[in-house]
Amino acid sequence: MMLRALLVIGGLLVLSGSALAQPRTPEAAGFTQLFISPCGEPYRGRPGDPYPVVLWFKQADLNHDGKIDRAEFRADHAGFFDALDSDGDGVIDGVEISFYENRFLPDVYRRQQEVGALAPPARLILVQGLGAYGQDPSLGEGAQGPPPSLGAQRRAPVEYVGAAAYGLLAEPEPLTAADTNIDGRITKAEFLAAADRRFKRLDRRGDGQLTLDELPMTAAQAAAAKKRR
Repeated sequence: MMLRALLVIGGLLVLSGSALAQPRTPEAAGFTQLFISPCGEPYRGRPGDPYPVVLWFKQADLNHDGKIDRAEFRADHAGFFDALDSDGDGVIDGVEISFYENRFLPDVYRRQQEVGALAPPARLILVQGLGAYGQDPSLGEGAQGPPPSLGAQRRAPVEYVGAAAYGLLAEPEPLTAADTNIDGRITKAEFLAAADRRFKRLDRRGDGQLTLDELPMTAAQAAAAKKRR
């Protein structure tokens, strides 16, 4: 938990610069790759780096056996929940959700004002095509399989909402997706229940563990790889 909190703070400092400086965008800090983990945690990479799904996989694989089992997947969710639950009350509320969207993923949710009435209450934005990251030819393919929607992408342009283009499950907002009773508050029990649902969806072999080659490519990753080819 302490290491996770330090990583969160470190990531924010990279994006923010000093306390007196103007906040820096991820692009200005040199990050051209974005992966959003199933629990909603962003992982970023610079040109030439492996696609940052690898960073998430290594962190979630607690025993370093090359597999993520259900317990490790739930632990990954629990660790990020605790890092976001700044007041330690066991609930991620509207203030903490807003902090997540505006400080962890400003490049994904920053255009709320631009889309105006199109923006639903969760402050999601519409991303036509794949946005800036999807156009970066330095994005690596990794060791994953093709995304489930790749065929549809070939037939027609795809519109992605919020974080959908950068995650394995195409969820527009991974935090609020766990709010099953839609009360604007996410309990830890709800978040871990979401972890179980997500693990089941990703466990395509049904063997109770995830390997990197089993995971689909994100839509942004696949589009950039296609452009590079």
